[in-house]
Amino acid sequence: MNPIRSGALYISISSGIFSLHAQPAAIQQLQNNQITREFQPPPPGLAAGTNAPELYAGENLDVGPQRILRMLPHHAWLGALFDSQAFFTDNANYAPQPFAVSSWVFVNTVQASLTPPAVTLGPGRATVAIGVASQWYNYGDNRMESFDFNAQTIFLNGNYTVGKWQFGAGANLTRLVNQENYNETYREFMPNLGIQRVLPLNRRLSLILGDLVEYHLTEVPSVLGSRADINDRLDNIASLSLAWQATRHLLLQPFYRFQYSNYQHDTPGTSGRNDYLQSLGLSATYYFNRQVSLRAFYNYNRRQSGDPFTPAYREMDGGPGISLDIKF
Repeated sequence: MNPIRSGALYISISSGIFSLHAQPAAIQQLQNNQITREFQPPPPGLAAGTNAPELYAGENLDVGPQRILRMLPHHAWLGALFDSQAFFTDNANYAPQPFAVSSWVFVNTVQASLTPPAVTLGPGRATVAIGVASQWYNYGDNRMESFDFNAQTIFLNGNYTVGKWQFGAGANLTRLVNQENYNETYREFMPNLGIQRVLPLNRRLSLILGDLVEYHLTEVPSVLGSRADINDRLDNIASLSLAWQATRHLLLQPFYRFQYSNYQHDTPGTSGRNDYLQSLGLSATYYFNRQVSLRAFYNYNRRQSGDPFTPAYREMDGGPGISLDIKF
């Protein structure tokens, strides 16, 4: 489902606290940057037909098609997405206070996908998508510039919709490389399963409940004799959101998201690790037409961990973004 939720930087510049789970900056940046763009299907009252621009590769397969505006005259097999986003965060290195570094972050995405026509299976309809995506993450603060990275993803996802129920399954292969010499710093294979229920409240407002399960099979260069698969983990993500079509072109989406992560391998000196990430936010997206949309968003994220070498953090971010979504 979410194919670009992976990454690794080995030593946080935050406080000198070192975690053999090579996770803090890049993997959290990838994960948190996708939060406002998950679990957002179309509210009632919108005409079925055209998906709104995906903001990361395979996003629609998390929960099914999103923000649909009008009918297409024929099926679009191929899709190309170009997306740019800038946001300011008060904790770019995901560190405890007073070691947090605030910075602007610039994220540019290019994606290509192939989506065959939907097939009727029993009472529902099934869709499949395959594609590739690349994202460039660049920090504005010079203390973070050495952490600029690129995420490259291949994804294969399927979706089955029955009434207001949506079921998804997929697999993604993601690798991170630094931007200085494009050396690989992290790789993961992530199969996933999801379910969602859309509850219409009125013609323009829907309540959306979702649950997503992911398993991350990871590989990083070993550090101080640690395992290369030290980041292997199971994620269970529950979400609650509203989709409000305020006007014909404007969609508002507040949400709450809770993620539980269980790491499969112990770090030295610890026995098991469980992380808890809570996210609260709001996004506003304006669709000029089927191809072009403009958005603004705000997120608040809070993580706690059972690993004493993984510090808890709080982080707020927000900013604008623009997408060009071409289907043919």
